[in-house]
Amino acid sequence: MSSWDLFWRNANTFLSKAFLAPPYLWFLGLIPIIVLLYLLKLRRTQVVIASTILWAKTLEDLTANAPFQKLRKNLLLLLQIIIALLVALALSRPFLKMQGTAGQNLCLLIDHSASMQSKEVEKTRLDLAKDRALELVDAMQRGDKMMVVTFAENSDVLSELTEDRSRLRRAIMSIQATDTGTKLRDAFFVAHSLRLTVPDLHSVVISDGNIADLADIGPRVFDNQRQVADQSTEARSRGYDLSFLQVGESTNNVGITALSEREPVPGESGDRQALVALRNSGTEKAAVTVTLAFNEQPIAVEGVEIEPGTDQELVFKHGELGEGILEAELDNDDALAVDNHAWLSLRPAAKLRVLLVADPAATGTYFLQRVLTPDPRVELSTIAPANFAPTSDYDLTIFYDFAPNAGQPSANATAAAAPASQLPAGTLVFIKALPPLEGMVSEGTIDNPPIVSTDAEHPLMRFNLNPANVGVHSAVKATLPQGARPVVSTSGGTLIADVSRGGQQIVWIAFDHAESDWPLNLSFPLFFQNVLAWVPRSALASETSIDAGRPLTLIAKPEVTTATISTPDGRSEQVQLDPLRPVFYSNTQRAGVYTVELGDVQERYAVNLLDPTETAIKPSDALAIGRGEFAAERGQVRQNRELWRVLLAVALCVLAVEWWVFSRRAWM
Repeated sequence: MSSWDLFWRNANTFLSKAFLAPPYLWFLGLIPIIVLLYLLKLRRTQVVIASTILWAKTLEDLTANAPFQKLRKNLLLLLQIIIALLVALALSRPFLKMQGTAGQNLCLLIDHSASMQSKEVEKTRLDLAKDRALELVDAMQRGDKMMVVTFAENSDVLSELTEDRSRLRRAIMSIQATDTGTKLRDAFFVAHSLRLTVPDLHSVVISDGNIADLADIGPRVFDNQRQVADQSTEARSRGYDLSFLQVGESTNNVGITALSEREPVPGESGDRQALVALRNSGTEKAAVTVTLAFNEQPIAVEGVEIEPGTDQELVFKHGELGEGILEAELDNDDALAVDNHAWLSLRPAAKLRVLLVADPAATGTYFLQRVLTPDPRVELSTIAPANFAPTSDYDLTIFYDFAPNAGQPSANATAAAAPASQLPAGTLVFIKALPPLEGMVSEGTIDNPPIVSTDAEHPLMRFNLNPANVGVHSAVKATLPQGARPVVSTSGGTLIADVSRGGQQIVWIAFDHAESDWPLNLSFPLFFQNVLAWVPRSALASETSIDAGRPLTLIAKPEVTTATISTPDGRSEQVQLDPLRPVFYSNTQRAGVYTVELGDVQERYAVNLLDPTETAIKPSDALAIGRGEFAAERGQVRQNRELWRVLLAVALCVLAVEWWVFSRRAWM
């Protein structure tokens, strides 16, 4: 790097540390222009006159014909230079890092995740965070505004931007800790969206810094925001206009980070196995005892010593337990109690009622029956299209070469939107038949379509499913309805799409599998295994553990329209059910066992923390967002106090003096 490049880099670093809009410093170029105007002389026309005795004062301007004159002391020149300097500095928005002040517009982002329950002497980290937030409210100046946003698994706005200190205090005091993980992204973008209309908004994150999704936030260039040209860490951080107030000091904690149940290992004894994973995030060796219980009855106890900063796995062998709640309890008095328990909901495999609407003699029907019949979960019924009537008796309905109210589509057919009563309840699969959905229009056919891409993140593509080597004779080319998600695509079209609507899961397969070699490919049975697992009732049976903060899936039963939910903290809540689609219950911020009563049927859900990030309670010294870092501030908030208003006011005062001097000189 040359010395000239080094000079410019250091200069850019300095400017970015002192100004928010350094490009406006180019307006300082007006100063030499003002000086130049004072150096210029007027060129006058030569005229013969009788005498100059009456114009003696003008002789000094006629002594030379050169365009420039010697620069003389001039008060007006000095005042105009000062005005130009002040205006240029005001436009470049200089600032100072100030302490002990809330700033004009402040957005508090307060962490209330599981790790904020960690004990700190006589208080929890959340108590400390609320104390810091209340201090910022007390430090508000006249005209200052503040908003309060909480974040954990989900984010909530407790108070919009307001000057009402009483309202802000009530919002802060109402914050309760949750048993969930920590995600800052949504709360961060709430603050960013507000900055589009409130440019001087400053965000303050109050947390212990144990945040799992920082990498999802940046780096990012925001429109309508100041640009950070310098690539230094501080400059990048300042581009986000955010401070990080760290709370907490505790480090010693042992927690359960995983609990799972698995089938016997082939070749070994017939016992089942429960796996419990522990993590010691502290700085000292910990001796703990783990108790495994089923339906509150202990079945195994084991003690273990865990070195600091390491993980330990325990395997408990047991016989067939049946249906119930398997619980692992950690006997250890540490800073965080919520990760000392974990639960699994053990259920029998769900029986799925599947209806296949197809010509019984068709080759494609045969392949579908061969895939579905051997599955022990499936109770398969097959009827001809002429005998089909909409029903809510089945969990999964597969239409092969037929669709209600649409029949078999031709190359130029348009799918008529069917009334809700014409489509059965449950999950639907349409094969070589256009679903009767609004906005779904056939545009002809595609011959020999190659498979060019798949959506690997869709549930239908689990197990690394990749049907790329499948040969298809022809497929229907169609316009997908709004909100549809292509799952398997070809050049110029879609071969498999998720066209779900209104909470009902619907899959469209654009080709006839009987006119392809797909049934001879391993991806064919795997795909329909994924379809079966995608059915809500099947997904419910396979959910032995749900992350705290994630919704419970409630499926209505015949003649049952209301579910009663009992939560781990003793509350009871009524939820209305929809007979046509699943209902999601999202108030699961507490870990434990949730009991759902559907008439005389009772289902139990296990909600857990099981988050290594929350168990590692050691506070972070910085928030790494993108390629920048926000160092933790343990004292008062340090933030930007802009000086452009002061500079502009001084510039106006100097302008008034300049006008007075000019007027007085002209009068004299």
